[in-house]
Amino acid sequence: MRAHALARPSPIIEKDTPMLRTARRPGKIAEHGSARPLNGAIRSFMADRGGSLLVWFAIALVPLMVAVGSGLDYGRSVNLRTRMQNATDAAALAGATAYTSSSTSSAATAAAKAYMDAFVAQMPSTYGITYTITPSSTASGSTYTLYNVTVTASGAIENTLMKIGGYKSNTVATTSTAENPVYTMTLTLTGTASSAYDIDSLYYYVVPTDNSVPTSSALTQFYTNTSSSYTKSFSVQLTAGQKLGFAMYNVTGGRTGYGSNAHGAAQGSTHWFYSHLMPPNSIAYPSVTKDCSLEVTTSTTAFTSGSCFSALPTYSTLNCSKAPGQTIYYWWNDMGGGSDDYDYNDMTYTVVCSKNNSSEPAGVVLTN
Repeated sequence: MRAHALARPSPIIEKDTPMLRTARRPGKIAEHGSARPLNGAIRSFMADRGGSLLVWFAIALVPLMVAVGSGLDYGRSVNLRTRMQNATDAAALAGATAYTSSSTSSAATAAAKAYMDAFVAQMPSTYGITYTITPSSTASGSTYTLYNVTVTASGAIENTLMKIGGYKSNTVATTSTAENPVYTMTLTLTGTASSAYDIDSLYYYVVPTDNSVPTSSALTQFYTNTSSSYTKSFSVQLTAGQKLGFAMYNVTGGRTGYGSNAHGAAQGSTHWFYSHLMPPNSIAYPSVTKDCSLEVTTSTTAFTSGSCFSALPTYSTLNCSKAPGQTIYYWWNDMGGGSDDYDYNDMTYTVVCSKNNSSEPAGVVLTN
């Protein structure tokens, strides 16, 4: 068998084609093969504006974040200042209300301190809030006319993004001053010549802050029907935060004996009536639940008699800041006698309210 011979490959016939020309002339690659596309790509990249917004946004983002953060930091500072101002206002008012005489400055400080301590306890300790309380008084000659309490507070709130601008924290400070004006109350006694069989005596007192019964040392007597000698007109000074109360001391049949009275009180028994209690006769006669002992009017024509009242009169206790310049009439019934006639003429007197300084406000107020 005849062996087949391997076929020889056909000779490569070179043709003058661009591809082969390029292959044959490698020295022309930079000029004809890639130089123009590379230059074009560079020019195209330089002319492309598609990503410029992102670049500029990234550049503007930093000051934008600082501005937003500054607003937040400022808002936190404003919020703290508002709360601090409310606290110092309340503390100053509480202190001034408690500041009722030259000997009560410590009580005024304690009252204001209680408000500030409660405020500080609610705030983060990092704020470092501190405060001062300063009681003072304004005198006219030897008579005090105003009692003042000033409360100042300060603290610092740490910033967040404002730190970038070099502002580590914002300091917040507030100041409040409240004043308690002094009023002069003129008491003028009228119709006190009593024909009652009972002994009746009148006292005034400052109403205790807890509305309890005043102690005997707090009572000042200004009239008794056992004597014809008494001062018909005198003055009492109180601050606007105080109230003046009146008490009547009664002895059944103390002047002329008649036995037990209509309410069962024995001959010679003693009874206290207090104008700030409801009813004023609640201690003297606990079983009598209505006011059968005191009537208060702002004119003589408004006076009535013959019955008891289901509520205290408006001015049973008197704060002249609520009635500046008014004349108020007090009418007492001692509930004595064999039958109670509810005549309210056993003790009568008037009280005239006036302010020491007409330019001062009527009551405890903030002045800044």
